[in-house]
Amino acid sequence: MYRKIAKNTGIVSLGTLTSRILGALRDAIIANYFGTSGVLESFLVAFRIPNIFRDLFGEGFSDAIATPTFSQIAHDRKKLVALGEKVLSLLTVTLAVFTLLGIIFAKYLVVLIAPGFLTDPEKFAMTVSYTRVTFIYLFFIGLISLMSSLLYALKRFFIPAFLPMLFNASLIVGLVFFSRYFQHYILVVSVIIAGLIQYIVVYWGLRHQHLTLRFRWGEGFGDPQIKTMLRRFFPRVGASVVYHLNVFIDTVFSSLSWIVGEGGVAAIYYANRIIQFPLALISVSLARVIIVDLSGFGGHKNMDEFKRLFVFAIRNMFFFIVPLSIVFLFMPYEIIEVIFLRGRFGRDSLGITGSVLFFYSWGLLPFCTVKLLVHSFYSLKDTVTPAKISAIALVVNVVLSAILMFPLRISGVALASSIAASLQTLLLYRALIGKIGPIPWREIVYDTVKLLLLGGVIAVVVKVFWVWGPDVNKYWKCGIDVILGGTIFIIIGMILRLDQFNHLKRWILPKK
Repeated sequence: MYRKIAKNTGIVSLGTLTSRILGALRDAIIANYFGTSGVLESFLVAFRIPNIFRDLFGEGFSDAIATPTFSQIAHDRKKLVALGEKVLSLLTVTLAVFTLLGIIFAKYLVVLIAPGFLTDPEKFAMTVSYTRVTFIYLFFIGLISLMSSLLYALKRFFIPAFLPMLFNASLIVGLVFFSRYFQHYILVVSVIIAGLIQYIVVYWGLRHQHLTLRFRWGEGFGDPQIKTMLRRFFPRVGASVVYHLNVFIDTVFSSLSWIVGEGGVAAIYYANRIIQFPLALISVSLARVIIVDLSGFGGHKNMDEFKRLFVFAIRNMFFFIVPLSIVFLFMPYEIIEVIFLRGRFGRDSLGITGSVLFFYSWGLLPFCTVKLLVHSFYSLKDTVTPAKISAIALVVNVVLSAILMFPLRISGVALASSIAASLQTLLLYRALIGKIGPIPWREIVYDTVKLLLLGGVIAVVVKVFWVWGPDVNKYWKCGIDVILGGTIFIIIGMILRLDQFNHLKRWILPKK
């Protein structure tokens, strides 16, 4: 089982990595075509509005509600199809209503999200027009997420893993080959086409698994499982509200330039993009794979296997994140320099963004651990506890940001987020052991000591090479540092006899 989990996590991680690479290319092409023009600003605001609802009806509903429920009945295809049809029917109607309301009230939503656009009637009208189009994508992505949860329940991860790649590919192709036909509408048109392509691909994936869903309106609301899913969905709405409040509050504090300094909003954005990369590549990928088996163990009250799988996930997440966190702490400015230092992103921008990344790096491990803990609660069909603890963390984040931004400026906002995530990790862990009993941490603690030593050695070596190594192009130096750090990681990891390397050798080397 654990070998399959590692393999499936690798598939999801590869899909995430591919999507992120295409996303970087997409952003570069968008910058080339639109720069920081009003067209781009209108699109970003328009796309942000349905994305708020996407967090609820898309990935939020899929990860927290649909996948755990479908996973527990995946062994019975008849039950899975019957429940899938009822959920799909209810979600289709719900999404249609929200899409229609979004199109009708787009004007007022834009006023709420971007009131400053009212001073520019042309930009405001363009944003309203874009918003109406992008709400159609909400309809597609909600259905796509639900159908992806059925594939997750069947332990078919390849198609859901690579669906985001199709979104970025659609925008790239649209911009490069069709922008002259659609002009400033090319971005929203590409988004709709991306949604249609993703829907066709995931629908084909279900058909390939001999899973055909029909519209069955009228049977859903009376189904006990549907009622249970809806009861669990409302706390998930609360958690989503807390998340968006966190983003909003960080934006508010970052915008107080007379306290935190100029460029605070941009520094938070750029540093957060760096932190989100390992979070998505490792923690989110792992969480989406293990929730299927965790839901099965939770449904059958098999807490011993539940805890073994949870420990397996934590150990493997620590294996990557602990050394990486130490490297981030040692080299925040160097990382920002390689990725962003060019054009109008000068030395002043490097200074504030590097400082923000340093303080975010203290929270990288808690950020990743929270993701696994929250999905563990979801697998136990508990969406209330994570929502309550998220609200506590939000309050702590607000208070600490208000205090720390005075001595540390914009870096204080980042440090507040890291401390709040650490507290959230502790509270979630205490609540989890209250549900499933004590978790054996001895092996994890032993591994963590080794990983701290390993990460420290890697960080010192790559830092020394960066400072005193040959004076070559920064990209060449970065490439050499990556190879050097990876080599040290493998050699010392094998010397320290980390289990992950032993498993890797057994999987790769032929059996005698």
